[in-house]
Amino acid sequence: MQHQRIALVGFMASGKSTVGKSLANHLQRPFIDLDKHIESSTGKTIPDIFSSLGEEAFRQLERNGLTNVVRGDESIVLATGGGVVTQAANRDVLKREWTCIYLRARPETIRRRLQQDGVVRPLLAVDNQTEAIRSLMGLRETWYNEVADFTVDVDSLEIPAVVSQVIDWLND
Repeated sequence: MQHQRIALVGFMASGKSTVGKSLANHLQRPFIDLDKHIESSTGKTIPDIFSSLGEEAFRQLERNGLTNVVRGDESIVLATGGGVVTQAANRDVLKREWTCIYLRARPETIRRRLQQDGVVRPLLAVDNQTEAIRSLMGLRETWYNEVADFTVDVDSLEIPAVVSQVIDWLND
């Protein structure tokens, strides 16, 4: 299999971490959640980093994590944060060093999933969450497509079906 390093990209709550764990298990590879990696290395939660250090500092931590999470030729599955594509340097690293799977979801799916998980996301701590989701997704869509080697529309799929589509594509 040619795809040593697999990175899942997509908007928050698109399923990157859940799909990533299942995909890594299926491929018998280590799984890393970039946000969890950042939290572990800083001792702070992502919301704490945003509130105490700001978004730019978080993006720098994200950039460092993306470039340092892999040593050598390790075959891994990585779940990125939803905003990793906002930085040109990150997009360059993703395109150069990773096989990127874009988990694409509609804004309505994202809003429903966010309501179900009950976690407040720093960039969506606003009055009109639906409009904020649409706006951020609109800004990022081009970047997700730019780095994507393969795209899965996840709105109506269960996790095993998403993983199956990715595995089928990887084996082509």
